[in-house]
Amino acid sequence: MSTDDIGELWSQDAPINENDLVGESKRIPMLHSKYYDMYYREALRVKKLKYDYRELEKAKTEYYNGSMDELEMKDRGWKPFQLKVLRQDIDRYVQSDKDIITISLKIDYHTCRADYLENIVRTIHSRNFIIKNMVDIIKFQHGDY
Repeated sequence: MSTDDIGELWSQDAPINENDLVGESKRIPMLHSKYYDMYYREALRVKKLKYDYRELEKAKTEYYNGSMDELEMKDRGWKPFQLKVLRQDIDRYVQSDKDIITISLKIDYHTCRADYLENIVRTIHSRNFIIKNMVDIIKFQHGDY
């Protein structure tokens, strides 16, 4: 599911039907479950990508400093690196590596998605208070206070 799909889904689920506040109140646990499940999976995906990043960063460091054996390079589909890189420059090579940049972008993308879903879950948590305020306003408008 894309971020746009999540946004579209939330734009459908977010409105509160003022004519059925009891039904809206009953819908809160379902909405919480739905979006928390998405958030949880996304948060786990970010954790996995961060572990993958650490592993890849270590492998790229070994690759650029020349300590990676040829069998591992072959397994990863990498060709031997022909240049001799100074120790102080290895980090610059690693951080500008295409594979490292790709996984960094994935981490950033999925972190943004997780943050978006976390904010939706927080909004769902506050729905009880919003509905209660709506009930109080309706009572006030009808002179029941």
